[in-house]
Amino acid sequence: MHLLTTVLAAAPDPVDAVCENRGWACPWLYEQTGNESLARTVGWLLEKPLLIAVILLVAWAVNRVLRTVIRRIGDRAVARADRLGSMMPDSLRRADRHGRSQARAETISYVTRSLATMLVVLIALGCVLSVLGVGWKAFLASAGVIGVALGFGAQTLIRDLLAGWFIVVEDRYGVGDVVDLGVGAVGTVERITLRSTRLRAQNGNVWHVNNGEVLRVANKSQSWSRALVDVVVSVDADVDEACRVLAEVGTLLHADPEWATKVRSEPDVLGVHLMDPTGVTLRVLCETEPADQFEVEREYRIRVLRAFDAEGIPLAQAVVQRPDAPLA
Repeated sequence: MHLLTTVLAAAPDPVDAVCENRGWACPWLYEQTGNESLARTVGWLLEKPLLIAVILLVAWAVNRVLRTVIRRIGDRAVARADRLGSMMPDSLRRADRHGRSQARAETISYVTRSLATMLVVLIALGCVLSVLGVGWKAFLASAGVIGVALGFGAQTLIRDLLAGWFIVVEDRYGVGDVVDLGVGAVGTVERITLRSTRLRAQNGNVWHVNNGEVLRVANKSQSWSRALVDVVVSVDADVDEACRVLAEVGTLLHADPEWATKVRSEPDVLGVHLMDPTGVTLRVLCETEPADQFEVEREYRIRVLRAFDAEGIPLAQAVVQRPDAPLA
């Protein structure tokens, strides 16, 4: 009798043999139906996919929370910086206080949120692989082999990532800046990631530039901008009178309440910049708020055109020589 009890105790439970690694629902369903295939299939479906779905749901929720927290921290940092800047004397206050801190904070916040999302995705991927029976060691070993195989091909990607990081940290440009990245890529920065920068040109074209290819940057809206206007008058015009009219137009523009928030100083009439047989070029410079120089230039030109017409100051006329005209 004792021997029979020992043998029965040592015999494996048929439920355990059928439902090994098949989830919590398999034993109950097998006891109710006695169908081995049905119990194993339903048990696996209720175990693995459901657990994977829970992991993905938790990862999505954690990602949303992290991105919200990062965004709020960035907003609070900007608010504190603005309050601190308002208490500082003008001699110590940064010249880029006009919206520049907000643009940089938005850029850093975006990159930080991207890094947080990448970290959450990697952790979720490791958990999903664990559920599927793939261990972390095997996953890391496979990643190492793939990394060695793709090492040479990933050099450009690594260069772009490092360049993108230094662009953000050194504050070369930020979202909302008007920049010239070379090779015709000129426009307003819409998005910066660690890998690339997206620009929107004035004609609507979108430029995607890899950060590793940005060797030099012309930022046209950092801290302050400068409007530059060249006015070409006729060689017979009174240059002194033309300069007086240019200065008067600039003074009126600076005093106009509609433009006072965009023009930081009265335009500086530099005088004669260039002379040639077609006319005399007079150059005018004016400091403006960041990225407002183009609008100020257009308004200044139209006002100069009206003032010159009222004062009778002739503009230069282009000399066009016909192909069949005799040479002098």
